Amino acid sequence: MTLMRSVILTVLVGICAAIAPAATAAEPPPPFVGAMSFQDIQGPEGPEEYSWEVKLDEEQELRRVDDRHAAVYYASGTRAFEIRGEVAHDASGSNVPTTLSVTQPNIITLTVHHRDGNPAAGGAAFDYPVSAGEGWTGSRQPVEIEGPPDEYQLAHPPTRREILEPPQPSPPPCVVPDLTGRTLRASRKMLHRAHCRLGQVRGERSRGARVAEQYRQAGKVLQVWTAVDVKALKVVQDIPTD
Repeated sequence: MTLMRSVILTVLVGICAAIAPAATAAEPPPPFVGAMSFQDIQGPEGPEEYSWEVKLDEEQELRRVDDRHAAVYYASGTRAFEIRGEVAHDASGSNVPTTLSVTQPNIITLTVHHRDGNPAAGGAAFDYPVSAGEGWTGSRQPVEIEGPPDEYQLAHPPTRREILEPPQPSPPPCVVPDLTGRTLRASRKMLHRAHCRLGQVRGERSRGARVAEQYRQAGKVLQVWTAVDVKALKVVQDIPTD
């Protein structure tokens, strides 16, 4: 009786194995279309390797150039195009090391080394999530807010971007120069040096014409690259007579 049960159990196991669906094959890597975007890595348990399939024409070969680059070559040895490995950064802006390798004849694999820790901070853990793109730590200086905050500052605290990115200096204004008697060519140069530009020219536009009137008062301070319209007249020199 025991032997019969064992035989029946073995048969049932075999039947179940026969009708069970086959294991799902690993999905092929997506095609490489010029970008190596990947989903944000949320923690140390997140993946480190991401692969893409490079479409190769006949007589083309995919080769590794160095730790950050690969390239497609023709059979003649001429390079068709280069592939640069994507960079990565963590939530605080620190750069996360990445390497690019050729893992199959037409497969490139980007490795994001987030589990090794930050080499610039003695191996300290990265601040997750880790995202694709260049970091910003060390390239910008934080803006220091001096003095106690007022009511507006308390109601409108600065955003992370405002803290990390200091405001850029405003461009110099347009200070209108005196163009009277100047040629159009000289006027254009003077206006450019004063961060203005030449606008509409009325009257004569010939080479010897000079500015007789300008429609922006000299010394007036305007927005950068404001146009200054002028009126030009051709100067006729008197011929001396005996």
